[in-house]
This record gives sequence, structure tokens and C-alpha cells, in this order.
Amino acid sequence: MQSKRYVLCGNASAKGVSEDPAHDLRLRLSGKEGKGNITLRIEDVHRKMFQPVPTRFNDLLEVATYVYSADQVIRRGADDVDSFGDGWRRDLHFVVPVRDPDFWNRSQVQEALCSTLGFLSDDQYRFDFVKLDQDHPFQDYLGFDDTQQMYRKPEQVVMFSGGLDSLAGTIDEVLNQKRRVVLVTHKATSKLNKRYQTLEQLLAEKADGNAPPRISVRVHKTKDLNHEYTQRSRSFLYVSIGATIAKMLGLNSVRFYENGVISLNLPVCAQVVGGRATRTTHPRVMKGFQDIVSLVAGESFTVENPYIWKTKADVVKVITDAGCQDLIKHSMTCTHTWEMTNQHTHCGGCSQCIDRRFAVLAANADQHDPVEHYKFDVFTQSRDAQDKKKNVEKVMAAAYLERANQVKNLADVTQFVSSYPDVGRVFRFLSSDTGQAAQRVFDLYKRHANEVMGALDDLLSRHSKGIRERTLPGDCLLRTAYESGSTISMSSVVSVEKHPENFFRLRGGGWEARFQGRDWVRILGVDKGAEYINLLLAHPERETSVYEIVCGHALGFGGSANSGLEHDDIEEGFQVTTGAPLSDAGVVVDRKALAQYQARFQLLTTEKAEAEEDGDHQRVEEIDVEMAQIFEAITGGTAKGGKLRKAGDKRKNVRDAFRNAVNRAIKQIEKYDKPLAAHLKASIKHGNEVVYRPETSITWDVRPIVNT
Repeated sequence: MQSKRYVLCGNASAKGVSEDPAHDLRLRLSGKEGKGNITLRIEDVHRKMFQPVPTRFNDLLEVATYVYSADQVIRRGADDVDSFGDGWRRDLHFVVPVRDPDFWNRSQVQEALCSTLGFLSDDQYRFDFVKLDQDHPFQDYLGFDDTQQMYRKPEQVVMFSGGLDSLAGTIDEVLNQKRRVVLVTHKATSKLNKRYQTLEQLLAEKADGNAPPRISVRVHKTKDLNHEYTQRSRSFLYVSIGATIAKMLGLNSVRFYENGVISLNLPVCAQVVGGRATRTTHPRVMKGFQDIVSLVAGESFTVENPYIWKTKADVVKVITDAGCQDLIKHSMTCTHTWEMTNQHTHCGGCSQCIDRRFAVLAANADQHDPVEHYKFDVFTQSRDAQDKKKNVEKVMAAAYLERANQVKNLADVTQFVSSYPDVGRVFRFLSSDTGQAAQRVFDLYKRHANEVMGALDDLLSRHSKGIRERTLPGDCLLRTAYESGSTISMSSVVSVEKHPENFFRLRGGGWEARFQGRDWVRILGVDKGAEYINLLLAHPERETSVYEIVCGHALGFGGSANSGLEHDDIEEGFQVTTGAPLSDAGVVVDRKALAQYQARFQLLTTEKAEAEEDGDHQRVEEIDVEMAQIFEAITGGTAKGGKLRKAGDKRKNVRDAFRNAVNRAIKQIEKYDKPLAAHLKASIKHGNEVVYRPETSITWDVRPIVNT
């Protein structure tokens, strides 16, 4: 993580807050003709439509503008994989003047803001809200256009980006359901103005008197403030604008339209992890937005995504089934808008472009999405292997295909959850029944995988001659898919190894460590303890259940499939305590049973997080018992001497054996690096929850080195 950056907003004082004035960022927001370095404008507003804006919504809009602007000003680390771990995540401390600081400093509001934004952009946030000394009337942000006539009162606010998903949602609302909606657009660049106008005009022609009015919002910054392109916090600004417009209209909801595969956004490859995989409409983010706006409104406010169970091909079919296929070519999907030209409206290589190409093929609508609009044809063109950015995109396209291929071959939801354990984190935000949510997510990804593979088969058939005669480039996606049968043969991003000051990592088949820039040491014969230490160092200050770590490692999450504590290790701990009895576990656990245990473990992890959040300590206790039972079952059913094992509550033994494994590893380290051993002894705290908590913050590189 980067060092802390203070963002001082408006006229907020730096006294008693700033640690390094030369390192601070000062942002000032102005309305019509202000002198700030940020200008917020809400355009095309009709005076007769709106009710007065509550004070807290005025604050919300300004807070979101400051967050979005800081996101663009403060650079992340370099794009290369070596450095993104430390440099990607930022530590941002905002000091924001507001009209109602008592409200904004409430713990509930702070928690909703920081947790939602932290997950959304993969950064760390802190806010200090102070009293605004000079008010800015909301009218200053409005640009009225009373030439447009408002026929009827709108029923819904729809967030309209101009992409295929929001276009389909608008068509669904206006043409299929005949609803009166207002579209809200955030204009990130003037390059898109003409395309928005074209879509607006075509929608009006098809709407038969129900043309949706569109309100556009732009945030203009001085040139010296445009540095960072990722803009992960954009959707917070977007929803704040939409919610404010809805409140002005007397409505209590906004709708995003985004297909579920993009919303859930399982990482397709190592280059797209954490905040690099966009979380704009992730269910956790949507729930966070809803909580924030409801607190601001003082009443229930809904932020929803009606397309959460649709694939992008489903979305395209909504457009074509409504007879609006001629609008597809005018829609805007590409994330690299800065590369856009009149001739090439899409780059062709980003994840959104790849997904779009497969979707229109799967929906039999590719004739309405001209390939010449793409700067690069990911299917048939070659990439320059010396261009790191293009090489990353090539790997990403191949990994996208491989994930679809893997999901297509999965038999059931158990295998899906075992193969993609990250998906378990989303279930609680989709349904009160985690089993039902898991099945629906699996069905969604399975359908998407079949669509992608079907589109690929169609492409291979179309280009069979070029593939057979090898007139297509050897590294284009179609030849790679046809000839290799796997993305494993795809070249990885080549990078020169760097040696950070502190690392504790797996290299090949062994462990190595370095502390405070000294010579690094090899750690031999204590692999289990080293794995546990590695996990703790990866998540400083995070208190984690010992049972989750041990059971997770035994199931193959976060370590090798054979890691974890053996039964003999547990029996060396203290006497087994009494607890809920288990039936005999048996001697052998087959693959099907292991997969079932993996799926159950994922669901238990999600349920435990919910129980902890709800303060349900009894349920937490029950889950810990079941985790210990799962571990008991997967590590064998027989005791020493072949006696049939009947397991009791193994939790205390697991805790003690975990501590023993860690201590053995530290004792081994002490032979070669006493300061590191002393640091680990002092910083790792044991109990039901184990945590690495150093006195001073230390950044550790814990990623494995696999290419040795």
C-alpha cells in the first residue's frame, strides 16, 4: 500500500491533520463561475420537474465529487505485475466540509462509506467531516434547459452509460414496459457527446411519444488533476447523482442495468484481481450504496440491478427482440475511452470489448456490431509480443476463453464453488438462502460459458480455411484456441524479479524470507507453519479464525492441496475436549466428498461473516464446531493402530496444533535470522482468533515465485 495521502477539500484546514503539507492534495469545488479546480455541472434540467434538494443530498453529491476527483489525481502503482501489490492500493484520508457534520461523522455512516468505497476501489479510506464555513447553493451546479417539454411525471431514474447493458435496460423500460423514465448520464469525456445524442434521438424515434429525457452530469478538473485512468470510484459519483435526481423528482430508487457476469466479475486471470477487476455494480457495492443513500435520505431507498441474472448475450437479445438492433453500433462499451477515434470507437483488447464481441456473436447480432469499429480484432489479428500492455491483453483474452471452457465442463454447483472460492463472498448479498444463491450464480456462469464456447465454435468454423492454411497469425486468439487446446501455452507477462525489503514467500517447493533488507534465508522442514505465517503476513491486523485457516488449507484454499494439520499433529495437542459427537469419518475421502466439503466450507465462511456482523455469537460457535468436524472428516477416519476414530470437538486441539506449527517455523527461522524470529514472536497473537499485529506497519511481499 502507498503512504497515506491527505485530501483537503474546499477550505478545510490542514491544522492538526496533515502530516506532510507538501504531500497533501487540495481540491476546491465550484459551481457556475467559481475559482475551484473542480467544476460540477448537472445539465439539461427542467425547472418544473424538481422539488428542493435536501441538505444532506447536497453534501452527498459534493463528497462523491471529491472522492471521484481524488481517485483521478492520485496515481496508482505501475501497471506491471511486479509492483502493483504495493503501489496499486492507496491510503486516502479526506477532510471534507459539509453542512451536517454530526450526521456524516456518525459511526454507521462512516462504516458504510469506508467499507463500500474500500471494496469498490481496493483502497483504504478515512473521512473527517468538518463544518462548512461558506455554503454553496445547489442551484450553482444546475444548468437549466427549459426548451424541452416534460409530458408526464417520471416513474423511475435509470443510470444510462450508453453501453449495451444500460441501453437494453432503457429499451426494456421505455418500449417493453411503457414506463416513464429519466436517464442520468455521467459524461466522463466530450468524445461521447455525439454518440449520446445519436442514441437519444434513435430512442425517441422508437418510443412513440414516450421519449425518455436525459440529464447529463460532468465533472471538469484542471489539466494538472488528470493522472489516473482506472476511476474505480466513478460509480459512487454516478449513484450519488442518480439518487439526488431521484430525490428531486420525489422518487426513492435508482436502477443500474448491468449483466450478472460483469457485476459478479470473477477474475479471469492473474492480471485482473482485487480492484483491477471492476466492481462497479457488484452486489456488495450495490448494497453499500443503498445503505449510504438510505441513511442520507432518512428513509428506505432502493439501488437495484434488474439484470443481475442475465448474461451479456441475454442483454443483446433484449435489444434485438425489441427491434432496436440498429442502436447496437452506436453503443459504447470500451473502457479505454481515451483511445477512441471517429473510426475506432472500441479498442478491441480490453475485457469489456472481449466480452462484447463474444456476446453479440452468441446473440447472432454481430452483423450489427461492425468489426471495423474495433481498433484491434482480438480473434484474427496478431499482437506485438514486445508490447507489454498488448501482451497482457492477449493473455487476458485467452484466460477469458479458458475460464469459460472450465466452467462449461463443471458438473454441478459444488465443483463451481470449489474451483472459484472467491464466489462465496457474494452469496450473502444475493439471497437469504446461500444455497439457492450459489445455484443461481452457477447457472448464470454455466449459461455464459456455453454462449462463449458456442461463439468460439462458430468463429472456428467461419475461419477454418485460414486456420487450416495458417494464413491467420499464429498468435491470434482463434489459432491459439484451435492449436493449443489450452491457454497454458500462452506467453506470460515477462518481468524482471525485484527483491523487496521484506518478503516471506514460497519459491518453487520451498520457503524463503527476508527481513528489513538483510540477506534472505531458506526455511526448511516446517512447511505447514510457514504457510500459516505467510497467510497472516498477507493480512496484517485482520483477526482470523484458526479453524478457518486450518480447514481452508486442508481443503486446498490458500495453500497446497495437502497442507494443513494431520491427525497426529492434533493428538499431540492438549486433551480432546467434549463437544458435539461425529459419526465415523471413514478412512478415505474421495474426490466427490472432498468437493462437497469444499463447497460446505465456503458456505460456512459466508454464514460466519453474517453471524459475526449480526452479533450472533451462538451461531459463530456452531460454525466453528462444524468447521472442526469438516477438518476431522477430510484428514482421515482412523486413529493410531487402525482403531476406528470417533471424533469429538477438536477445536482446542486444532488451536494448539496451529500454535505448535507456527512456533516450530519461528524456531527454525531463529537459527538463521534472530531479528525476524523475534519480530514474528512479538507480532503474532494466538487464541480462537489469530492475528499478525506489528507495532509498526511493515509491507510484506507474500506472493509465490513459481517460475524458477
